[in-house]
Amino acid sequence: MKKKILFVIPSLRSGGAEKSLITLLSLFDYEKYDVDLLSFRRDGLFFDKIPQEVNVIKETEDYEVFDGDIKSTLKYFMKKGKLFSVIDRIRYAQCVKEADAYKREEKMWSLLKKQLPVLNTEYDCAIGYLEGNASYFVADDVCAKKKICYVHNDFKKLGLDKEKNRKIFRKCDKVVTVSQVCLESLLDEFGELKEKFIVIENITSPGILKKYSQDESPYKGKNKTIITTVGRFAPQKAIDLAVKACAELKNRGQEVNWYHIGTGELKAEIEKLIKELALENEFILLGERSNPYPYIAGCDIYVQPSRFEGKSIAIDEAKCLNKPIVTTNFTTVADQITDGVNGLVCEMNVTDIADKIERLIEDAALRARLSENLSMEKTGNEEEIEKLYGLIN
Repeated sequence: MKKKILFVIPSLRSGGAEKSLITLLSLFDYEKYDVDLLSFRRDGLFFDKIPQEVNVIKETEDYEVFDGDIKSTLKYFMKKGKLFSVIDRIRYAQCVKEADAYKREEKMWSLLKKQLPVLNTEYDCAIGYLEGNASYFVADDVCAKKKICYVHNDFKKLGLDKEKNRKIFRKCDKVVTVSQVCLESLLDEFGELKEKFIVIENITSPGILKKYSQDESPYKGKNKTIITTVGRFAPQKAIDLAVKACAELKNRGQEVNWYHIGTGELKAEIEKLIKELALENEFILLGERSNPYPYIAGCDIYVQPSRFEGKSIAIDEAKCLNKPIVTTNFTTVADQITDGVNGLVCEMNVTDIADKIERLIEDAALRARLSENLSMEKTGNEEEIEKLYGLIN
């Protein structure tokens, strides 16, 4: 008899965890498992990539509306006769007055989760695939024989309520994180729960990547050095450093086109910075792309300017496609890049980012050597899924 599994994630909008879940579900053994997926929002860049074997739980429209514009939200619930939801939405708006960030988050989630469907199924295993609300929902509101939650980043840098998460972790059978450094961060914060923690890396499948990368090159006919970066417009991803490094390269006389894939809350600030630095023709915003792989495969240099990462999926993808990589020295970078061997690691400042990129531009032999080393490196890790099966079983 097949085991019944539930995955929970807030949305399938662009992001490393979201992309990781789609890869995981693409490799899942549906001969042995029936899989339900609850995405709080039924939209996003990767929603149409969900394998057909997965049962997507519906009835989340109220959640999406509840978290939107208050006027349209109140009108929506009044029309449906849901007066308690009207009252909750007014209370939700008042939560912003709560000065304590952790209390504010707790109050908002207590109101928001009421709009999610009640799950009457008992699962063999329920998995909150992202830290925060997805894990809170699995721990508190799902009936399952086993419960697993994921932490995809360095916990210390996430800004989550430590005591709230201690309670959540205690309710779960296992807490999965994605790198050794992330594990050490959890152990520093929650040492008494060390038996619950396990590392399962985000899965990267070279076969899937190479298949999707074979579309026609989007850079056809370009005669400048092509640089690509994938990442949200968020403080963590430091796209501001990338824009400023592009300006530095331009000032040095380097002819580059730097393409960025992604979106996020800091988009307007990045657009303003590009305009201030007169980089409209050099730093090009492509927005979201459900298939970024032709852009990575077609570039000359891949750059990851992040301030911190759990384990960068974008770097793993660039490695699978054998691209010369420049990355900042965030805390987990050594899990993926050895400086001078399979990429260049730079300090987290504009000058050094530009220096390392310029070095690659001017040294074709170095670019070729990095790519060759990557071609000989084992870059896929599909076998990581066996660790998850081990937890489920």
